[in-house]
Amino acid sequence: MKSRIGGLLVLIIAAQTFGTRGFPESLNIGLAEPITGVQSWVRKNRSSNWSFKFFFNPLISVVEFGLNCVESFFTWLPWFIPAIVVFVVVARTRRWGLATFTAFAVIYPGIVGVWSESIITISLMAVSVLICVVIGVPLGVLTALNKRCESILRPILDGMQTVPATVYLIPIVLVFGIGPAPAAIATVIYALPPMVRLTALGVQQVPKSAIEAAQMFGATRRQVLAKVQLPLAVPSIITGINQTVMMALGIVVIATLVGAGGLGQEINQSVRRLESGRGLIVGLAVVAVALVLDRVSMSLVSTPGVQRIRIKRNTLYIGLICLAVVAVIGRVFGWIEFPFSWGTSFADPIDTGFKWFRTTFDVITRPFNDFIVREILVRAQTLFNETITWQAIVVIASAFSYYVAGWKLSLMTAGGITFIGLTGRWPDSVDTLAQTVVAVVISILIALPLGIWLGRR
Repeated sequence: MKSRIGGLLVLIIAAQTFGTRGFPESLNIGLAEPITGVQSWVRKNRSSNWSFKFFFNPLISVVEFGLNCVESFFTWLPWFIPAIVVFVVVARTRRWGLATFTAFAVIYPGIVGVWSESIITISLMAVSVLICVVIGVPLGVLTALNKRCESILRPILDGMQTVPATVYLIPIVLVFGIGPAPAAIATVIYALPPMVRLTALGVQQVPKSAIEAAQMFGATRRQVLAKVQLPLAVPSIITGINQTVMMALGIVVIATLVGAGGLGQEINQSVRRLESGRGLIVGLAVVAVALVLDRVSMSLVSTPGVQRIRIKRNTLYIGLICLAVVAVIGRVFGWIEFPFSWGTSFADPIDTGFKWFRTTFDVITRPFNDFIVREILVRAQTLFNETITWQAIVVIASAFSYYVAGWKLSLMTAGGITFIGLTGRWPDSVDTLAQTVVAVVISILIALPLGIWLGRR
């Protein structure tokens, strides 16, 4: 062990002594030009190439059709129907306060004046999550039952969860263009991994005794899967849907870069206009949508100690008929749009409060901001850009990867860092690294004492 550490130190010193600061521009492989060529080819052949005519274009048409159907359905419904449905679904758990609060969360976007935008966002979420379930559940079952498929899918899922969401948008725009449907496809790619993983986990955790009991009665593999494993894995699958919904909502704002619209677009516009009040209000609307989807999905999972209200089938049918009648009456009398909006009256005082805070505490916030930027962030960027050679960075990162997971990860790390330099993005990547390191260190310094304090209470 000591000899390995000594050899590593010698290697780091040699890399720092004889290496170069900053990746040589002469090693740039010029990857941007071929990608630009691919982009030009796609634009010219979008309507004639068979892959677009028979796969990509029909796929985007199906997604657009689904989005239009869901959005039209929610637009047709009177505004109070979703609140009633959510209240009834959550109230089955006998948590009346939570049911009331969740119903209020449904109408909150209407209160603040973003009802139509919330419908667009919910439609995008509904279609994206449905596609994730349709794809994720079979893949999860396949992963749980086939080790070879698991070994193939695991690194793919790891990569999907590691790659930043904005990176998905580049090939999506290149292939599918701009609009809500490409945004839905990007959302599916980003939110699919938890659905696959939790479905596989649920199937794998089914007790062997239950499977053996079914086999003793002569059940085939298909019957065991359909009548034993999948029913027992339902709680895990519902949790996967819940996590998929949360991840899909996490990309709402980013998806506006490809024309998603909805609440994310309102937040983007508020940030550009420096409208802090409206940005906060619309952000809370996104939180409200997340809360509703979270509570509705979790209310479908059996919770120990929670006695549910049983609804007879006839009562359910009568309730649905009454709800449909009320919806038609509301449609006839024009109770479609939300009847009032207090959005501006809420936003203006919040804007005033933010301005007062910035003015009053400027003597504290500005020096603190300058200290973080000049004394920490700039020094970290200088350290990685001008002090440490790129060869030393490769050696240090590869050694740490080897310590964590062995040679495979170490070689992947070295190759990945070198590839960044070969693409000509070394300065930008090093700046991003410095920002990430500073953010992680500050987060640890804040979170660790708080965690210890909370743990001792």
